[in-house]
Amino acid sequence: MLKRIAPRDLRPIPAVAATVFLALAIFAWTERTVVIDPEGLAVPYWPWKLWQSVPLLLGFGGVWWVWLSTRHVLWVRSLALGIVALVVLANGYSGLFGDYWDDVWRTVNPLFIGSSSVAAVALWRCGCAAGRVGAVVSAALGALVFANGYFINDEVLWQILNPARMLAALAWAAGASQVNVAAPDNGEPPGAG
Repeated sequence: MLKRIAPRDLRPIPAVAATVFLALAIFAWTERTVVIDPEGLAVPYWPWKLWQSVPLLLGFGGVWWVWLSTRHVLWVRSLALGIVALVVLANGYSGLFGDYWDDVWRTVNPLFIGSSSVAAVALWRCGCAAGRVGAVVSAALGALVFANGYFINDEVLWQILNPARMLAALAWAAGASQVNVAAPDNGEPPGAG
């Protein structure tokens, strides 16, 4: 069974499909939060937190799986991170998603947390001082989104985190097509899509 979900070198269409499937699976789960939290108590309500653990696991594991499976179509990573930044922009500063506004945040948060962990590892592995600083900043952003999304839910902190998430996702998108976390350091250039 684990062999079936092991990282693979996906071609462009399966890579995009896997990425979209991950986002839609998280959205579908979070959209049904009303099953466990019909009164909308959210963050302080422990059954809500337990329900949200599934998207967290999907987001963290799924982002890593997509990252490790797109070594030959690196542009898919950049595209996905760019879309995350656009979704944060659209959801935070417009009414584009209407009644699904909260469900979109509950989808973006696990994807961002997973992406921040990938970025932290990739930046740390570069070995330079700037990479190490970027790794710490990426990990800190992921930790802040996790803490605020699932325990604190402070509106002022969200107002700071929204632009920070957009900028971080765009910065990660710029570098995502240049880095392979799992690639051996054998001097070979990363694959181009």
